[in-house]
Amino acid sequence: MLRKTPDNQLRARSHWRRMPLKGLVFLVVVLLCIWIPFFAPYDPQAIDILNRLASPSPSHWLGTDQMGRDVFSRLLYGARITVGSALLVVLFAGGIGTLIGALSGYLGGLLDKVVMRLCEGMSVLPALAITMVIAGVLGLGLWAVIVALISVHWTEYARLVRNMVMVEKAKTYIQAAESLGAGRFRIIRHHLLPNIAGPLLTITAFSMSWAILSFAGLSFLGLGVEPGTAEWGRMIAESRSHLRSHPHLVLAPGLAIMALVMAINLFGDAFGDRLRGTHTNPLKSRRS
Repeated sequence: MLRKTPDNQLRARSHWRRMPLKGLVFLVVVLLCIWIPFFAPYDPQAIDILNRLASPSPSHWLGTDQMGRDVFSRLLYGARITVGSALLVVLFAGGIGTLIGALSGYLGGLLDKVVMRLCEGMSVLPALAITMVIAGVLGLGLWAVIVALISVHWTEYARLVRNMVMVEKAKTYIQAAESLGAGRFRIIRHHLLPNIAGPLLTITAFSMSWAILSFAGLSFLGLGVEPGTAEWGRMIAESRSHLRSHPHLVLAPGLAIMALVMAINLFGDAFGDRLRGTHTNPLKSRRS
């Protein structure tokens, strides 16, 4: 019968209590992204030239930008685009990279050599520069940037997952599963992937942060969304000429990016610690 040791139970409860506090900002932002129409007081594209560059007030909590658009409303709508795009990048890059990395690490041979040479070739070049080239070839726009980020980032997952799988497959429980006749894909799905879930979740959190920063950076450079779109990177780019006279126009989206990235990192780290704390090796935890 499989049981958790008292130390693991205590550590799991401790991480479980701290995790909601560390991930509170992240959860709040996600909820805001889902329920944007109920929170935004104004249309983010509504122009009011007579009220341009207004200071924060009860009617406009974060003031208005150079076109008279409400900054708070644009900040909320920008969260939906930034977070949604980053989630797509992480889901597709993580799924593709994890699958290729797991197969490469467990099967080895020619597949492993080809995958590793490709990953090494991508890693020696700046990821942002490669993304800009791919986005330029595909054409400017939101989906071009998302595809470019996925094309660059899946190699990181493949390399890390491959290394973790190679460590795990040398352990006794994998050898026992192989001796009992378990198939390769069954071992990968039911034994290897669950045992690397903790570290993989932590990697995913940092990956989400990287995707948010990269997407905002590309939008700042003009490769992401179209001009005038409510997106955090684009908001910083359009307001940088007013940094001295109206710094809140740049600080609002900048602080939103910083807070979200920090919250995601803390959330992923706490949840990864909990998974590692509650995991036990089936062969070691079996009691007579």
